[in-house]
This record gives sequence, structure tokens and C-alpha cells, in this order.
Amino acid sequence: MDNDDNNQDNIDWDELFGSDDSSDEYDNANSNTKLNIKTWSLIPGLVLAKEAISHEAQMTLLQAITDNRYFHDDIDQAICFGTLPKHFSWLETWVKTKGSELFPSAITSRTPLFDQAFINLYSKGKGIKSHVDLLRFDDGILSISLLSSCVMMMKKDNQKIPVVLRPGDVLALSGEARYQWEHGIEEKTSDQIDGEWIERGTRVSITLRKMVQTLNVE
Repeated sequence: MDNDDNNQDNIDWDELFGSDDSSDEYDNANSNTKLNIKTWSLIPGLVLAKEAISHEAQMTLLQAITDNRYFHDDIDQAICFGTLPKHFSWLETWVKTKGSELFPSAITSRTPLFDQAFINLYSKGKGIKSHVDLLRFDDGILSISLLSSCVMMMKKDNQKIPVVLRPGDVLALSGEARYQWEHGIEEKTSDQIDGEWIERGTRVSITLRKMVQTLNVE
């Protein structure tokens, strides 16, 4: 293992993402500033907290992902089950305190809030097929975007609603948004939306979910 030629260990995070002092808006990891929340009237339960995770916290997450070798060789996905490691579990506390607007109280009051973390590495141009998360996962799904921006498409019947995801954004799906709308990211190297050109780069997402609890009947 010590001699493994692992490119992920040699990622230049500053080159991909910028240095710690690149923007004043990321200076305070524990800032009490009210979240910049966006909702969609057509999609109840879809909530986006823009740039909600500070630059420092984003870099800490990325360093933990690198240190734990979630991505190595050709592996670009990893899953943590059960009690989440400390480098992800703090997000549950964050949601229950600062991010309470993301989910209904029936979701934020449960314990644990999440028991699965799905970590995904998207190389430039990579996407994910449009889908609804499996029913074995409970209501209330959280996704954190890191490193690069992209456009996620929400789909239901003939309706398509684009959602711009930027580094530090936190996306929440519950209720109708979670169960009745598909979400996915098209495979392409750039996105155009509302006159903006978004050039994609390497992107990392962390998705937190909770398994549905089943009763054992003897």
C-alpha cells in the first residue's frame, strides 16, 4: 500500500479550489450568518442553502476524504454505514442547529439524523443518471457540493427544473422533492443557465441519508 501510485494523494487542493484567503465570505467556519435559502414553489421539499459550508470546512472535508483514501486507483465512490465518522457526523449537528430550515421538524428531530454517507468523485464532464433514491432510504436526503459547480436537473413527467450547485452549497430533498421528482446531472464539460457559462472541473459530493428502520417479526 505504501508504494501505491495514488494520484488522489497528490491533488493540489489550492489549484483546484483556491487558497484559504481567496474570498472573505469563507473566513468564518462557525459564522452565525443566516443561511441564504432558496426554495422552488413547483417542487415542495427542495431546499438549497447557498454557500452554507465555509471554505475552511470544505477544505477540512476534502482533507478527510483524502486522508481516509475514499478515492484510490479507479475507485470514485465510497460509502460509510452506521455510526458516521467524526469528519461527517458534525454535519448532523450543523443541520439540527444552523440548518433547521432544510427539513421539516419531523426529520430533524430523529436520531440519528443520518446513518449513511455516500461520497462521490466526479471527474470533469462526468454526471449521474436521473433517478429517485431507493425507498429503503428514509425521507430527508442531504447533499454537500465541493470543488466545482454544475447544474443538476430535477425532472417530473415533462417538467425539468435546473438547479445550480456551487462549492459549499447544501441541497436538501424531502417530501415531494425526494419521492416524486428525479434528480440527475448530465454528462458534459460545461453548463449554460440564465446567461451564465459554468465550466466544470473535478467535483466531489457527499450525500447523507438514513436507512428505513424495519421491524423484525417472528
